[in-house]
Formats: sequence, structure tokens, C-alpha cells
Amino acid sequence: MKFKFSLSLFFIFIYIGFNTVFANDFFKQQSLSIYILSEKSNDSITILKNKIGAFAKNKDYDNAILYSKKLYKKAQIVADSSSINNAIWRQGFYFKKINQLDSAYYYFNKSFTINLKLNDSIAVGDRLLDMANIQKSLGDYNGGMITAIEGIKYIENSTKIKSIIGLYQTISVCHKELGDYKEALRWNDKSINLSKKDSSNLGLEINHTINITRANILAETNKFESSFRILNTIIKNTNKGNQFQNSRALCNIGYYKWLENKNNPESESLLIKSFEKRKKLNTVSGLISSTIHLAEYYFKIDKHEALKYAQMAYQYSYTQNNPVAVLESLDLVLPLKKSLNQDVSEEAILYSKVQNKLEKTKQTVRSIYAATKYDNDTLEKNNLKLLATVATKKKQNSIAFSVTLFLLILIGFIIYYKNHQKNKEQLEAAYKTELRLSKKLHDELGNDIFYLMTQVQKGDQDINTSKNALVLDSLNSIYQRIRDFSKEFTAIHTGDEFGKQFQTLLNSYGSNKTKLITKELASDFWNDITPKTKIEIYRILQELLVNMKKHSNASLVAITCSKNEKQVSIKYVDNGIGFNVKDNYFGNGLKNVENRIKSIKGSINFDSKPNKGFTAIILFTI
Repeated sequence: MKFKFSLSLFFIFIYIGFNTVFANDFFKQQSLSIYILSEKSNDSITILKNKIGAFAKNKDYDNAILYSKKLYKKAQIVADSSSINNAIWRQGFYFKKINQLDSAYYYFNKSFTINLKLNDSIAVGDRLLDMANIQKSLGDYNGGMITAIEGIKYIENSTKIKSIIGLYQTISVCHKELGDYKEALRWNDKSINLSKKDSSNLGLEINHTINITRANILAETNKFESSFRILNTIIKNTNKGNQFQNSRALCNIGYYKWLENKNNPESESLLIKSFEKRKKLNTVSGLISSTIHLAEYYFKIDKHEALKYAQMAYQYSYTQNNPVAVLESLDLVLPLKKSLNQDVSEEAILYSKVQNKLEKTKQTVRSIYAATKYDNDTLEKNNLKLLATVATKKKQNSIAFSVTLFLLILIGFIIYYKNHQKNKEQLEAAYKTELRLSKKLHDELGNDIFYLMTQVQKGDQDINTSKNALVLDSLNSIYQRIRDFSKEFTAIHTGDEFGKQFQTLLNSYGSNKTKLITKELASDFWNDITPKTKIEIYRILQELLVNMKKHSNASLVAITCSKNEKQVSIKYVDNGIGFNVKDNYFGNGLKNVENRIKSIKGSINFDSKPNKGFTAIILFTI
């Protein structure tokens, strides 16, 4: 019995200890939550969401929170991960609505952790924005700034412009509150620049908020004229529209005019005008701001009036459950009461309690995020190790692939080079053979025939003169053919003298029967053409001219050469007997021409018809 009693007492202490972390009235909500969640209900997830929406619409946030818990339990039963996450986020959202910021932060952080595991970077960035705004509201500007910067890493390159601007805005305000106005303006510039890119979809509310923040920063740096220009523009643009932003701009311009000049007659009327608008709008956060500024305005000139507004600020702050605003209003109430010789003991005790509660809330928030940050950092380190291992394997595979590819390319190049060298050697051998045969025919057989012709001419004069002449003509014909053959295979100089040698070749085939027209080329025409190509072109033209002399009976031949940066074109035309190209009438000579042009990766096109002459167009790249 004693054991059961001790155990029960232990759990009661744990329960009480847990609830002291949150706001005082959280115990009541948790108890009611247990009652509602213990009810058996057949409500579907959709019905529960509709009920929560109805509660939220009526600003019944307590019931919205309780039914969000019920949604969470239902989503767990049916294993609906999306609804589980939604239920957690809803609790954070509605706790923030009733200014239970530690509880709101707890659920936002829980949703952040779930989305992080799901790799939903957009949702992660949104939750970090929610968390950063809570830290800012609690006056933890350093913490809020760090959380917002963390959020940017997840969504800065996304299309969530509103969320990105929200993070920039939070960082800018935190820098302003910490007195770093240069950085505050830099982040505000980022917000403005981004809003210009998507101004049509952002809405005026966000643009006004960004501009008011800029006006506040400028005023803090005593650039009042620039601040007033921005605020007056907002007042003008919202005069018949957004009264929330209009009253906000009026309050700020009235306050800054007073900071600039304590005797400015406009300040009081602007502050009161803003306060009256905010009473009609019933915006508690706006009323807190107006009453605090009015208390500060009257602080030195009318302490009774200042105390009235300071106490109003306290009441609004207490109603909103805003500890930071409560302390700010008490900072005015205490010295005003003291100067008016009024008792301040109650306010002093309250100040101490609120300050302690605020500090405890800050500590709770910090500890929540610190634990999550530690877990996330540990997970990230493990992921980085895994990624490093994968990257190492990828790198090894990449190196192996690169080495294999390099070896294949090298082998391919060696094979190509060997084949190229072999072809080159074969070509050189063919040229040497041609030259050797040419020299042999010219030096040996040609000389022998020439010697025989000499002997015949010296021979017996009684031999039949006609027979002697016939023999001499035959011998002369054979001698000329040998000289022509020898000429065909003479060595070709591919250096600076090639142009002259090429021109000499063309001109050598002209005669009384055949007129050859050609144009002398520029001295540098052949400079950027390889020796091999020069030799092949020389032989191709030689082959065409030999065929012309043997078969065409042409009386006119024209050869033109032209060149651009990439290609050389040579056109050969004669008016000979021609042939029918469709009949594939290609002798050995034209086949040799085709083979030669292929060896230099060029092309040759023939065009001919019987009795219509012959045309050849040669093209090759430089």
C-alpha cells in the first residue's frame, strides 16, 4: 500500500514538474485534453480538421488546441503521417495565438524535426521561421537571428518568396534591436530586392511591413527625413485601405517626430490619431505600441497623463499575455508612480515575477532547440560520414573509369598512329617505286632507244628510206611515251616551290590542238595545305589531264582554283567527247582519282554527257 502511494506521489510530482515548464493555465488545458482524448469518437480526420477550423475561426483557440491533440491521436491510429505532422503544427500555431510561446515553440520544434527527417526542406524552413519569430517576441534577438539564418539554408533557393522574406525580415529586426543598424539595413535590402521580383504575388501587407521596418531602422540612425518619406507614402497609400498599416505608420511617424524634436506640435496629434484608429480596430499589439509611445511622450510634461497610458499599456500587455510588453509598460509605471509618491510595491513584485517567468520561458525555448540542434548535428555528422564514404567510392570509380577511358583512348590513338604511319610508309614506298621506275625508264630504256635511233640514222643509206622513216617514227613515239611516263612520276616539291611546279604541270598539257586556260594563283595559296594533300592534288590534276589528252579530243580546258578559311575548291572543265556518267564508265585513271581524293578526306564530283564535255569539281578541307 505504501509502495502504491509512493509511486502515485512520484508520478504526481513528475506531472506537476512538467507543467511548470509551461504557462500556469497549461495544467487546466492538459487535464481537459486528457478528458477529451479519452472520449471514444468515430470522427474522421476530415471532420476533426473541420471542427478545428471552426474553433479557430471563432478565435476559440483553447478548443482548437484540444481537438488538434485529438487529431494527432486519430492520425497515429490510422498511421497518417501527413495528418500527424499537421496536428503537431496546429498545436504550435494555436498556442502562439494565445501567447503561450514556450508551448508553441515546443510543437513548432517537434514539427521541424519530423520535416527534417522527411527531407521536406520547405516545411523545415517555415518551422524555423515560426521558431525564430517566437525567439524575437521573447526578446532573444541573438537566438532568433541564428534560427532564422539556419532556416535560410533550407529554402533560400526555393520559390517560397514569402517565407524567405519572412526570414530576412526577422534577421533585419533582430539586428536593429541589437543596435547593428548596418546589418539591419543589409538584410532589409535583401527583403526589398526579393519583393520587387515577385511584387504581384506578395501583397501590399508584406511590402508595407518591409518598408515600415526600413523606416524604423533609418529613424534609429537619425535619418528622420528618409524615414518620414517612407512612412508618409504608406499613410497615403493606406488612407482608404489597410487601416492596420495606416495606424502603424501614423504611430511611428508621430513617435519619430517627437524623437527628432521634443517640441514638435504634430507628434501628439499623430499619436492620438493612431491610438483612436487602433481602438476601433481592436488590435491589441497596436494598442500596446500606441499607449507606450503616448506614455513616453507625456512622461516629462504630464506625469498623470503618462501614468494613465502606461497603465493602459500594462493592461493590454497582460490581456495579450505578452511578458516583454508587460515589462516594458512596468518600466514606465514604476518611475511614474514613484515620482507621484504612489505605492509601487505591487508593481515591483509583479515585475520580478514576470521577469523570472520570461527568463524561464527563454531558457525553456533555448533548451528545446539546443537538444534538437544536438540531435540534428549528430545526424548531420553521420550523414556527412556516409556521404563521404559514398563520395570516396564514387571518386574511386570515377578514377578507375577515367584511367580505363584514358587507356582505351591511348590504345586507339596508338592504333590510329600506327595505321597512319603504315599508310604513310606505303605511300612513300609507292612514290619511291614510281620515281625508281621513272628513272629506270628514262635513264636506261629511254637512253637505249635513243641510242638505237642514232644508230639507225647512221646506218646504211641504201635501206629503204620509207622503212627507215617508219622505224624512226615508231622509236620516237616510244621514246616520247617513256618521257611522258617519266614526267608523270617525277618528284614533287611540296615546299615554297610547289605553286610554280603545279602551274608548270597545268601549262605543260596545253598544245596547238588543245588550249588550256588557267589563272596564276597567289604565292601563299598553298601555304596552309599539308604536303600529303599537295602531292595528292598534284597527281589528281595530272591524272585528269592525262585522261583528257588520251581520250577526250578536247580543244579547250579550263582549270580554276579558289579557297576560303576552311576549304579549297578546284574545278576542271573540258569540251571533249565526254561520256555517260550513269553507265559507270570509269577507267582506271578516274578510279585512281577517287581513291586519292578519299585518302585526304576530300570529295570529287564528275559531270559528263556524250559530246557535252567533262566536268570535275574537287573539294577538300584545309
